[in-house]
Amino acid sequence: MIENNIALIANYFWKESINNISNTLSEAQISNFNMNDYYYLTSIYQLGAPKLGDLATKLNLTKPAISALVKRLEKNELIVKTQSKEDKRVYFVSLTNKAIKIIEGDNKLYASLSNVFSDFLTNEEMEIVDNLLQKVVDRFIQL
Repeated sequence: MIENNIALIANYFWKESINNISNTLSEAQISNFNMNDYYYLTSIYQLGAPKLGDLATKLNLTKPAISALVKRLEKNELIVKTQSKEDKRVYFVSLTNKAIKIIEGDNKLYASLSNVFSDFLTNEEMEIVDNLLQKVVDRFIQL
């Protein structure tokens, strides 16, 4: 029963996320966009404007793999690479407005689920749900 509910929520989110991506990217950009790219964008979003080396560490990728990834995402107009003013050997990556629109569209979905809960649960029940979800998150972090 829980599995079915989780699957329904996940599938709803996935469908809405795909719609958001389709409404944000051109056909050519969509054809060059994959699930890994989405993960890379969310990682960059979480890190802020990371150095290439920090991003490579976070994604567990080699420097050549990060270079190829950055070139592809730049070509797709999803990130911008900028050189540090203090140390010319260091580069940072940041998301473009298109990429931010994709990520923040999903964040709105998560907020809408939270609103669904708060619409029919008491504050005490919301606290229980939050505590239960935190236990699940903590368990995932340990894996």
